[in-house]
Amino acid sequence: MIIEILYPEHANLFGDMSNMRYLQACLPDAEFLRTPMTEVPYFVNHKVDLLYMGPMTERTQQRAILALMPFADRIKEMIQDGTPMLFTGNAMEVLGHNIHLESGNSIHGLGILPMNAKQDMFHRYNGLVLGHFSPIEADIVGFKSQFTSATGENADCAFVKVERGIGLNKQSKYEGFFMGNMIATYLIGPLLILNPALTRWLLDTMGATDAPLAFEEAVTDAYTRRLAEFCDPQVDVE
Repeated sequence: MIIEILYPEHANLFGDMSNMRYLQACLPDAEFLRTPMTEVPYFVNHKVDLLYMGPMTERTQQRAILALMPFADRIKEMIQDGTPMLFTGNAMEVLGHNIHLESGNSIHGLGILPMNAKQDMFHRYNGLVLGHFSPIEADIVGFKSQFTSATGENADCAFVKVERGIGLNKQSKYEGFFMGNMIATYLIGPLLILNPALTRWLLDTMGATDAPLAFEEAVTDAYTRRLAEFCDPQVDVE
């Protein structure tokens, strides 16, 4: 089993690389490929069981787009083929159409997701999200910390329907994208540790149905406590 982690030397903000450390605890015999930005990704010419990229700085976003642009069609093909993928934080924006900068200029993304992002570097949004992931009827918890908001038609392909917090923007109740087996979401956390049911779904989708959840009792107990907190109306979501 092969998991490719794109640009871990840069795309590693908010502790989200712990997603992969946790997955490695679940899959100790899997091969985890850490592809630097200077190399052609392994997925270009080979099958992978999971493709992952985490949050990064805005400057790194531009470099990541340039590095991945030659392989945009390959990523589209993998989505259509049902290859599991996970893009967290602003890694999702790399897959979109445009990122509008405060200068008035725009950066073209890979054009895979029907979304556009807009930067506001003087106002960081921080908040929590409680949403519903319909493929497994599971409640998802996560956090947001971003200088951007996004627009796009994702009502029919959202990662989660938001119950508390915001979606792509403050007017939306639909967060992220779920296409094929690709999840792209602003949620950070790290998401897989926060949501054991989501990790179980991901492992099963990758074909690792026999792999146990690492530290299952501890992560399940933590999830139960966090879910109760996120559902509490006295807890502010922003």
